[in-house]
Amino acid sequence: MPMSRSKKSFDLGESERNSRRNTRFSSLRQLPKSWIIIAIFFYCASLLTVGLLAGLLPRRTKYITVLETVSPPSSSSSSSTVTQNPTECIEDECQSRLLTDLLVNSYELEYICNDIQEITMKGQVTIDFNLKKPIKQLIYHARDMVEIEEPILLENGLQHSLIMKRYLPNDYISLRLVNNSLFSTNQYKLTQKFVINLKNPSIGFYQSFFPDKNQINGTLLATKLRATEARRAFPCFDEPHIKAQFKLTIRHPQNTIALANFPIIKQTVEDNLRHTIFAETFRMSTYVASWAILPDTYGKVSDSDQSPTITIWARRELTEQNHSRLAFDIASTAIPFYKTYFNITEALPPKKDILAIYDMGSTAMESSGLITFREERIIYNEKIATLLQKQQYADIVAHEIGHSWFGNYVTFQWWNDLWFSEVMISWLCRKTFAEKYADWNMELQILTDDTIPIMWDDAKPYSHSIVVENATSISEILSYLDGLAYSKGISLMRMLNKIVGEEVFRENLQEYLRSNAFNVGDLNRFFNRTLNNRTNGKEFMKSWLNEMNYPLVNIDLTNEDKSTKLSFTQSRFILSDIFDISNLNKNYRWKINLDCILGGNYSDSDIDHERINFILENEQETRTISNKTYSWIKCNRDFQSFHVTKYSFSSERFTSVIQSEPTFFSNEDKINFIQDTFLLAYKGLIDYHEPLRIINSLGEQNITEYVHWRTFQYHWDILVDLIDYLPDTLMTFQNFTIQQILSNDVTLENIIIFHLNDNHNSKLVKSLRFALLCRMNHVPAILKASMLFQSIPKEYFNNSNINIDIPADFLSTVYTYHLRSDENENDWNQMLNYYQIATSSHEQTRALMAISSTQNRDRLNRLLNEGLTDGSNTIRRQDYFTMMGYMSRHGIGREIVWNFYKNNYANLINTFTLQNYRFGSAILSITRSFEKESYLDEMNELFTKYPNAGVGQIARQQAIDQVKMNIHWIETREQNLQNALDTVLKFRK
Repeated sequence: MPMSRSKKSFDLGESERNSRRNTRFSSLRQLPKSWIIIAIFFYCASLLTVGLLAGLLPRRTKYITVLETVSPPSSSSSSSTVTQNPTECIEDECQSRLLTDLLVNSYELEYICNDIQEITMKGQVTIDFNLKKPIKQLIYHARDMVEIEEPILLENGLQHSLIMKRYLPNDYISLRLVNNSLFSTNQYKLTQKFVINLKNPSIGFYQSFFPDKNQINGTLLATKLRATEARRAFPCFDEPHIKAQFKLTIRHPQNTIALANFPIIKQTVEDNLRHTIFAETFRMSTYVASWAILPDTYGKVSDSDQSPTITIWARRELTEQNHSRLAFDIASTAIPFYKTYFNITEALPPKKDILAIYDMGSTAMESSGLITFREERIIYNEKIATLLQKQQYADIVAHEIGHSWFGNYVTFQWWNDLWFSEVMISWLCRKTFAEKYADWNMELQILTDDTIPIMWDDAKPYSHSIVVENATSISEILSYLDGLAYSKGISLMRMLNKIVGEEVFRENLQEYLRSNAFNVGDLNRFFNRTLNNRTNGKEFMKSWLNEMNYPLVNIDLTNEDKSTKLSFTQSRFILSDIFDISNLNKNYRWKINLDCILGGNYSDSDIDHERINFILENEQETRTISNKTYSWIKCNRDFQSFHVTKYSFSSERFTSVIQSEPTFFSNEDKINFIQDTFLLAYKGLIDYHEPLRIINSLGEQNITEYVHWRTFQYHWDILVDLIDYLPDTLMTFQNFTIQQILSNDVTLENIIIFHLNDNHNSKLVKSLRFALLCRMNHVPAILKASMLFQSIPKEYFNNSNINIDIPADFLSTVYTYHLRSDENENDWNQMLNYYQIATSSHEQTRALMAISSTQNRDRLNRLLNEGLTDGSNTIRRQDYFTMMGYMSRHGIGREIVWNFYKNNYANLINTFTLQNYRFGSAILSITRSFEKESYLDEMNELFTKYPNAGVGQIARQQAIDQVKMNIHWIETREQNLQNALDTVLKFRK
């Protein structure tokens, strides 16, 4: 907008309103005073009489105080201010969601920033909207404003006289016409001035601080408006489905830079401030709006040859050291992929700014055109960040860019559907790496990153569904969008993709986006269209989304009369028999897509096969394959479905195929074999010979895929937490693992060196093998870790830029196992100091883990005591319970931590409070390896003594359940595992 018009609009208000007010009161002063007194007397008397006799005055109106007498609405009338108890509601204010049927056309926003060090800022908003139905109350949102003036509401250029009221519980501003008539169906413009607070921690429009290379605090201003924080930044209709275009102007100091969703179209300088006007955006939800004010010393990396132009903004020392390059490369790869994949370009703004914020409270915010990230999640330094961390950085950037289509271009109707845009883009963003970063295997790693760990968590009765129908408030809805919802949701989107195939999936995603462009989407319509040729999509997906846990499918195969008979039975899978499952629906049935292949015997070949594919909806179904006899069936092809499968025959029938045709089963199938057999063996439904046979068979084939090793490591880590305290089983457990790693001519020397011809996958495998060897107490590996530690110059631990010859992927293992086995106090003190001064959060975490791994009791007690009594001088408050968890990973540390936790529980409450989530959940990491009834008694005794757990109440029950699971496993499964290990090791000899 032109600057002159903007300035006039922004300054309009006091003088004009005072003029009108003076005109109105001057006309009143011309009347005889006796007339005015009589009129007021009769007006008050009549109002009181009618209210008392007819009961027309609600009790709530006793809080109303009229501050100004106003005239009936006319072309020159103004607003009035009415105060009322802001915690009591009237009519539509009592509803948690806006009821107004309206179309918001645009927001015209202007901010005045005189100094980015100031903690408040003036602003003005003009909202252009159309009412579709007459209403009595016009309600919109504003929250925690320092000041908010009376609004000016124009209908066809005529100003209304208004009564403005606040209802704080819903963050509402409520407007009524003074004559209590209805707002008619028409177009309106509402203008309102306000002053906001910039001290909110990473929400709304906020102030952020960062260290520059001279260790001087710098300041920037930025926004994070999701979920309902736009109302902190400006008055608005703050619900996701109410979209509008945004016109933004920012007046800011000349030594600063202003950014926003769309590019700058005009800049001028007036009154020593730079006036930056941005292009009008496309239609967006309020939470997607974004802007920032940066010092002009901030670093910048840009490439104008890209379409749209990509710019990375970060602290200058980081851009100068090229640490923002990875984010730039990933963005440059992801945008062209999405444009082609969706075949839609209008979802993209004309430019993409990526802003790294040092102390941002959350990981990222996907605002269209200006995406903000917490600095440590996208700034990549290959000297200290591992390959897995590199993948995570890349995944975050690709994910947030993908929201330009899912979330911004097409939005959800309400927050209970937010999960869909989050998990869908979490799945789709993995596809962006397939071409340029093929050896990362990012799509395949969905299984090890999300599916496998979440199947462990979701197999418990206190899990929750993705869609929680009885959650009503926004905070409650968002509380369910946790790690389980993300990981299970990603797994289900992958399942849907696999069921219908890539092209059908992609075509229906394109149709979903096109048909809902700049609007809100209908998930059920998408599911129905996608699964149209197979089943009712809405009901199919509902069976997975609206129920916790997942199914166990039992498959019984028999040969009769030269035919193969198959029986499929589904039931709910719960990980352990110790759980109370009385609250679960025993008759619940999922709709399971069974994609199966049969082989063995028929035509005297293991790999002659037949495919069957159907949806199991009932408890049990049977199939008969006439005139063919097969000895095995493999269902859940390519691990597409979120369930576990138990077969009526031994896994030996699968391993024979693996040995004769190593590539017959896909990598996903092999992961599925490992996952299913370990889950079933833990539960006690099959013998531990079955998973060990699978592992042994894959080992003989020299498995080199990271995902296979990671799946094995995940389940091995679960067992080793217990077996560390079971001496009868520990030695054979360790020997089996070491033999699996050091086979097929693999040596320790080869593992700890990254060769030039090692690709990304090979390096991941080497890092995992080295860590696992040390975890299995392999003496040569631990000695090698110490040798590597001692090769690091002392200057390195003083934050020097000196290079070391140890890949970042090995550093955590090197630090931890050197300090665990070393009694050198100087090394330990050096690492403690490094934890306190390290500028990298990755190195801080590694140092913390290392100092917590010492076997020295005095040092462990020192950390616990000083961390509790000395504030943050020794251990940072946010790291204290993480440290406890690290200590609890070894026997001496576990004992010390548990005794300290019990004996100092009251002090911990006084220091951290019962509302501290880290304190509340610490019990889980401290007790996760407890294996005796005596520990269970001590836990119950502590909880009885301190019954109030605050936010840790659920964690307490989960910790009790985990210890019961441990005890039950030892009683029922340890001997079985020991026998299986003995058999396998004897066979290998």
